[in-house]
Amino acid sequence: MKKIILIAMVGLFMTSCTQTKMGYINVEDLMKEYQATKDMETRLKAKQEKLAKQLDSLGGIFDAKLNAYKKVAPKMSARNRNKKEQELLQEQQILQQRQQKATQELQKDNQESSKKLTDDIEKFVAGYAKQNGYNIILGTSGSGTVMYGDDTLNVTKEVIEKLNADYNSKK
Repeated sequence: MKKIILIAMVGLFMTSCTQTKMGYINVEDLMKEYQATKDMETRLKAKQEKLAKQLDSLGGIFDAKLNAYKKVAPKMSARNRNKKEQELLQEQQILQQRQQKATQELQKDNQESSKKLTDDIEKFVAGYAKQNGYNIILGTSGSGTVMYGDDTLNVTKEVIEKLNADYNSKK
């Protein structure tokens, strides 16, 4: 019995002697400084501007038709006026559907791009942790999950540099 207790105590002592190497990353800084994030934002902004121009063009055409109708409407018969209003209403609904579709397309693209970006970062950080002997790397945002962390445990800058180098080599 004494041998079992002695073995258990030695095992407990040996387990407590192993050090856990920890680090943390400021996620806000990482996302601001990671080139892939900047590229994604630039690409999404360009796509948004392109879609906005297309929709503005279509909206301009519709507005011109509407203004032309307003000028001739008083001279039209009730039947022709009603017919033209129905056509304009349908055209307006089609324009609104295109706007909704464009918004949904941008949201979907943003979600998919963000998920891929997050997955890539998580894979990279896991590899970085293994390569540098870290048992745990925490993510923090402002004063969120890490209330205090010694600056020597902050690996944000090194991870950003290596992550950007990895991203640029894959471009």
